[in-house]
Amino acid sequence: MNSKSITKNLGFGQVVLDFLKGLIVSLILSLGMIIALAFSLKWIEIDDRFIPAIVLLVKGICVFVGAIIAIKGESKGLLKGVCFGVIYILLAFFIFSILSGMFSMGLGLLLDMLFAALLSGLVGIVKVNKISKY
Repeated sequence: MNSKSITKNLGFGQVVLDFLKGLIVSLILSLGMIIALAFSLKWIEIDDRFIPAIVLLVKGICVFVGAIIAIKGESKGLLKGVCFGVIYILLAFFIFSILSGMFSMGLGLLLDMLFAALLSGLVGIVKVNKISKY
């Protein structure tokens, strides 16, 4: 192995490690926020029509925070962001489906992936461009 391929492999490993950190933080944050939402619904009356919007806001916050942690470097911010958003939604779907005992894939899951991909892609673009300017 030459030194260039070793550096390239270490770079990929660092990207994976950064992604794992961001995913773990965002998934723990998701779980905490959803549990807090569930407990607060016992004391606060919220119309059922608003719950999907609140859950979407929770997902947005978690994707945003996780993407900030996960996306590093000076290039490929959009690609890293989109990948992060899709992976986060798939992992969150899997974890929350196990916890609820229901697996239902549909249009909602695809829309969640699109939302997360757009949001984290935007975070990636901004973060990479901010880093490269300074």
